[in-house]
This record gives sequence, structure tokens and C-alpha cells, in this order.
Amino acid sequence: MNDPGKNDPLPVQSRDNAEQLARRLAETLAGQYSLKVDGSTVNKEFRDCFGKDHEHASDGRFDLTYSVRAKLPGDEHGKALRAMRKKLEASHYKISGYREDKSDALMDAKGGHDNLFISVESYMPATELVFSISTPCFLPPGVKQQQLSAPAPKTTPTAPALVAKATAPVRRFPDNPFG
Repeated sequence: MNDPGKNDPLPVQSRDNAEQLARRLAETLAGQYSLKVDGSTVNKEFRDCFGKDHEHASDGRFDLTYSVRAKLPGDEHGKALRAMRKKLEASHYKISGYREDKSDALMDAKGGHDNLFISVESYMPATELVFSISTPCFLPPGVKQQQLSAPAPKTTPTAPALVAKATAPVRRFPDNPFG
């Protein structure tokens, strides 16, 4: 079984650089509406990367989830998101979700040069915006990427095999009262 793309080269980034990427994106978006993020609200988590079939490599690959908040009255959240949306679209992000009303706003986007995922949303009570950034899987600098093997083929028969078995000719034994 072959899985195209499974062993494609991962982007290389140190944990510090990945955190700087996330922080810069949050600060840049906040700056679109003259906001300052509150550094005391930073929450970051580095995790090991897993493949789509839960493959795990031991080469140090990781991803980062980073969040930070900025104070802003709820009635301005929609205006702020509109300014941020323009910046993201100009930076080659694809907006995948967007909602705004009087006191609640949400925007999700993915892309840019580093293929980051960003979510900006109202933080309840609606007095802050929270910026959540997730990175793709990165390989640390100077590490050789481990090549993952394809999963073992499935051993259960497929539906056509079961049908073939059910339609096979039945053998009859004349001396046997059962068949």
C-alpha cells in the first residue's frame, strides 16, 4: 500500500521560531485595529505530530498551538475582524469561517507563507478578542526526517469476496442425509 505525500519533506523550524511566527501573526492582526495583545494571557502548547493514521515518528517533529488575548469592547469586535480579514486575504490566507454580530465575532483562516491556521473570536464576556494560532508539523533544524512506513493492509475480506463465497456452487454428497 502506498500513501503519496506521507514522507514529503516537512518544513524546518525551531520551537522558538515557531513561537515567534505565531506571536508575530497575532500582533500583526491586532495592529490592524490598533490593539495590543496582552502578553500575560499567552497560552502555548508544543505537541508531537501524528500522521492521519496516527503514525508517530521519533525525529522530534512538533506542532504548536498558541493563543493570546487583546482587550476590546464587544461592540467593536466586528469592525476589528473586518480589518484583520483584509490583512489576512492580502497575505494569501483563505477565510474558512466568518461571523459577526453586535457582541460576538469569529473568523477562521488558513494559509500564508507558513501555512498557519488562525482563529480570532470574541472572548466571553465580550470584552476581549482571543487570537488562536496553530502551526503545521515542523521538523527541528539539523534533524534527519524519519520515513514512516505505510500501514499494514486490511485483513478482513471485502464485500465482493464475501459475495463470491456465498455464490460458490454447493457440493452435494449422495450418501449424506444432510446434503
